[in-house]
Amino acid sequence: MNAWLPWRPEARISPTVRRVIQRGTRFGSRFFSSIGLTAVLVALVLWLQPGLRAVLAARLMPVLSAAASTGPDVSRWLSFGVMRSFSTPTPRPASDNPLAQAADNAPDNADAQGAGTSLVPWTKLAPSETIVSDAQDTNVMMSVQQQNRIANFLSRRYRVAETPVDALVHAAFDTGHEIGLDPLLLLAVMAIESGFNPYAESGVGAQGLMQVMSKVHSDKFSYFGGTNAALEPLPNIRVGALVLKDCIARGGSVAAGLRLYVGSTSPDDGGYGAKVLAERSRLRDVARGLKVSINSQQTAMMQPVVQKTSAPAAAASASDAAVKPSTTVAANNDA
Repeated sequence: MNAWLPWRPEARISPTVRRVIQRGTRFGSRFFSSIGLTAVLVALVLWLQPGLRAVLAARLMPVLSAAASTGPDVSRWLSFGVMRSFSTPTPRPASDNPLAQAADNAPDNADAQGAGTSLVPWTKLAPSETIVSDAQDTNVMMSVQQQNRIANFLSRRYRVAETPVDALVHAAFDTGHEIGLDPLLLLAVMAIESGFNPYAESGVGAQGLMQVMSKVHSDKFSYFGGTNAALEPLPNIRVGALVLKDCIARGGSVAAGLRLYVGSTSPDDGGYGAKVLAERSRLRDVARGLKVSINSQQTAMMQPVVQKTSAPAAAASASDAAVKPSTTVAANNDA
């Protein structure tokens, strides 16, 4: 066989070539092993540190968004990623997220009803005060897979079809990212207030998923075409998020903000805040892949009723000057 080779290395060259190949193989093995170990360590640190993960995502998303706009090839490559947009969420297609059509058509509806003036973007209605870090959306940066996991859990827990719940979950994440509020907190409030029934209404007039007082917050609903939009899922989520963020900003903490949101006139909110925070904790565990029973008990509400000025949304700053009769209702507003 050696006779067929046109060239054979000399005896003094062969050991040198062999040593070079062996050393190169060992170096490549150690080099790529170190890269793999570094990647595993970085992934572990990001998984254990949600705040660091959120900061990194916030810095990378503008770069990725700029790269996606440079050409169709880059945009198509980025579309395979599992992370949703952090700073400027991309609207989901109408066929994929039917809730997105509500806000798109709202200004035209308002003008048709005689508003006569151009409305500012709804996000401008959010309070400018900085809220506590525990309520900010920077603590929540989840993949689409994790959001779908949450939607499946909520669908089974509250016995609602998964397709509309999935749309509500994504709408909550988009809304939270747009105004800087924890999306899981929004979902927890919806769960306790209405059980994800968009047509729920309390005895004092609180309506929809977030149980917002549409008459008190008619100025906010004007962006979506008027108070009739209170029973539409997306406008109700967005107005409720504005009210909740304002309550947290004025209260100085999540617990105090929830007490203001539910409209309690005493330091004791009847257990409402504990139920909301417990539900948010469950959703966090679900997103992490932990097993959470759909029949797990919510935090027990205190039996005595509390005095409330109105339903949850009546505590926002827009209604502070209004005179509202005191109404005795349960902490959950019959939701």
